[in-house]
Amino acid sequence: MPTQSEQDIKRFNSWAATYDRSFMQRLYFGPIQSRMLAICDTPLGPPRRVLDVGCGTGRFLRAAALRWPQAALTGVDPAPRMIAEAGRLDQRPDFMIGMAESLPVEDQSIDLAASSMSFHHWANQPKALAEIVRVLAPGGRFCLADHTAVFANLLGKKARSGKQIRRMFEEAGLSVVLQKKMWSRFVMITVGRKSDTTAIEMPFAPRGTNGIVQEAR
Repeated sequence: MPTQSEQDIKRFNSWAATYDRSFMQRLYFGPIQSRMLAICDTPLGPPRRVLDVGCGTGRFLRAAALRWPQAALTGVDPAPRMIAEAGRLDQRPDFMIGMAESLPVEDQSIDLAASSMSFHHWANQPKALAEIVRVLAPGGRFCLADHTAVFANLLGKKARSGKQIRRMFEEAGLSVVLQKKMWSRFVMITVGRKSDTTAIEMPFAPRGTNGIVQEAR
């Protein structure tokens, strides 16, 4: 019997050809990715190397290329047809087939890693977070957006609470520098930073900015 991961890959392979035309891109995924990019765009300068884990057809990286045109972009996804479609739509990023738990990326080669709404699909989240820490350069950041536990339960999906995600980040070696909800109860964005004693701390928004509160549960 296929595992959940195999079922997910099969489903996303079948969705690849029409994925970018889905109304969900405009109403849901697109705004989330825009918020992630805004959060990661700091006065300290643009990232030089960006990795999208669970990149799908590469929409996040296409938006990242407009914001940071000099950045080297890499996308990893386990669904071969998603990767093929991503390469057809944009040949600038380096798209590769791979699992979050075993990233085909060199050690300490990434300044900014991101994952938009794919975390709940990862078969082994702690192992995948350890992989992200492996590929991040010292002082590098990881920006994660996923369903909140409350919203996921309504959809019949599994998700982690903000407190659980914070603990998983810290156990993997990421200091949580920001965690807040988007659209009140639906999406949680968490930013972690890999240790580097020589790096300057990232200037993120204070608690409660723009009416968005940090998650404490």
